[in-house]
Amino acid sequence: MFTTHPMAEAISKSRSARGALALAAVLLSACASTPEANLERDQEAKRFEPVTRDAVLYVYRPDMGNTAADTTLWANGRLVGTSIPRTYFRIIVLPGRTHLHTNGPDSGKIEVMAGGNEITYVEMQTLNPDSPSTHFRVVSAEHAQAAIRACCTMLEVWRPGQPRLLLW
Repeated sequence: MFTTHPMAEAISKSRSARGALALAAVLLSACASTPEANLERDQEAKRFEPVTRDAVLYVYRPDMGNTAADTTLWANGRLVGTSIPRTYFRIIVLPGRTHLHTNGPDSGKIEVMAGGNEITYVEMQTLNPDSPSTHFRVVSAEHAQAAIRACCTMLEVWRPGQPRLLLW
C-alpha cells in the first residue's frame, strides 16, 4: 500500500489552497468596477474647465438601459477604468495625440488630437453585451456638455495602487 509523507500532504494542500485563491482573485477581478466620483467632483467636472498646459478629454457613454456591456478604457496604454452606461471620464493628458482604445474582444479605438489648455469631447457607444463593440466619435462641446449633464455620472480615472470596488 502506498502512503504519503505528512509533509508532502501539507505541501499539496498548500498548493491547492494557493490555486483556489488565485482562481478566486481572477474571478473577483472580473466583477471589479471603477469607483464613482463624489457629487462635488462630478459637479466640478461639469463646469468643463480646461487645465493650464494640459489637454482634457471627456469620454462619455450615453448608452441607455442594459443593452451595453462594461468596457475597459485605455488612453495611450494607461488604464483609465471600466466604463458603464450613462457615465463619463475626465482624463487629463499631455497635449498632442491620444490613442483611446478598449481591450479584449472589443477592438474599439480612436486617436484624438488635443492641445494644451483645450478640451476634447469623445462619445463612446458600446453595443451588444454578448460580444461588445465600442464606437468612438469626437463631438462638439455643445453637444457633449448637454449630453453629459443630462445622462452621465463621473467615474474616477484609475490610479496605480487604487483599490477597486467589487460589485456583487
